[in-house]
Amino acid sequence: MEDIKEKALKIMEKNDVGVMATISGNKPMARYMSFYSKGFTLYTITDKRTEKVEDLEKNSNVFVLLGYEEGIFDKDYVEVEGEVSMVKNQEIIEKSWNDYMDDQYASKEDPNILVLEIKPTKVNVKSKKGKEVEEIIL
Repeated sequence: MEDIKEKALKIMEKNDVGVMATISGNKPMARYMSFYSKGFTLYTITDKRTEKVEDLEKNSNVFVLLGYEEGIFDKDYVEVEGEVSMVKNQEIIEKSWNDYMDDQYASKEDPNILVLEIKPTKVNVKSKKGKEVEEIIL
């Protein structure tokens, strides 16, 4: 039987689009983002000129959902609470790049690209309907 850590990692690797919530002022703000995972650490690319970056400079805590699909209530998904560091990492940019980004940036070397590195503080797996939430001890 698959252990809970393996299950979470599979969900994170398979689902590269999720929702990331930040605090904007004193209210939550959620945005769809594409993610690259390396173990339990998540990476996402953003433009350094966005409100999201301003929010994260004031409060670096985020909440990420990966694996949920609209209309499918019995699918496993992962919740990640974490803290963001803003880094410039060309290797992560290369690994995270997708077609959408071609429309957003001049190139992979665009000076406005910023990598958000999310170090998890808590990870939960929400399983199929009727099962308990399983917390992963990091």
